[in-house]
Amino acid sequence: MIPKTGIENWTETCLARADRRAVGHILFAVVAFGGVLMIHWLWLTVLAVPVALELAAPGLRHFFTRRRTLQLLERFPFRQVSASFVPGRRIGRQAYLKVHDSEKNLRLPELPERARVLVRHTGRLWIAGPDERGRLVAMTRGLAFLVPGRVVDR
Repeated sequence: MIPKTGIENWTETCLARADRRAVGHILFAVVAFGGVLMIHWLWLTVLAVPVALELAAPGLRHFFTRRRTLQLLERFPFRQVSASFVPGRRIGRQAYLKVHDSEKNLRLPELPERARVLVRHTGRLWIAGPDERGRLVAMTRGLAFLVPGRVVDR
């Protein structure tokens, strides 16, 4: 058996924490919807369906993209890149980063604020990919987050 490197252990830690966060989102949505069902008001139940789906969306998105993330991790090794945020290109949790040795930008749709602060402070990001369709996986070394993303034109 080949011993795992530090980056492989960190990747497994990131995936395990992402799985736990996703299950937490889904369970919270189910519990919230169950609480609404216990009230027995039809109109409130109808209104609660989109709210429950919105609460479960991060967890569902994680499990729908998990296979693609694992495929990218198997095909491409992580490499460190210097990156900075593109000024004026932030929409919600979506982040655009300029990679210093490339003419393309990265779009990371679900980059948490804690990871933003870390990237802004260190100027470093680890990416696996991109594949032929421009998909990649990004991670930080200080926080256990794996974020799927895409390469976009500037």
